[in-house]
Amino acid sequence: MGVACAQDIYRCDTCKSASDEYGRNCKHGDLFPLLLIMGNFRHCENYEFDPQKAELHLQRNDNLKMEHSKRKQIT
Repeated sequence: MGVACAQDIYRCDTCKSASDEYGRNCKHGDLFPLLLIMGNFRHCENYEFDPQKAELHLQRNDNLKMEHSKRKQIT
């Protein structure tokens, strides 16, 4: 059974309204994602794609892959 949080469902991590690249602190209100869940909305109407945050995600994933491959080589 998988687990998803509101930030995964509504893609807060790549939205311009979020204050950081993790999708925290929506400028529409901290409880806005909860309101979306309670209202059974499938998409956030305020979502705007932020390419800078998407680039940060790609860089972070690349760094994690590099660290993981280095650990495998050491052991």
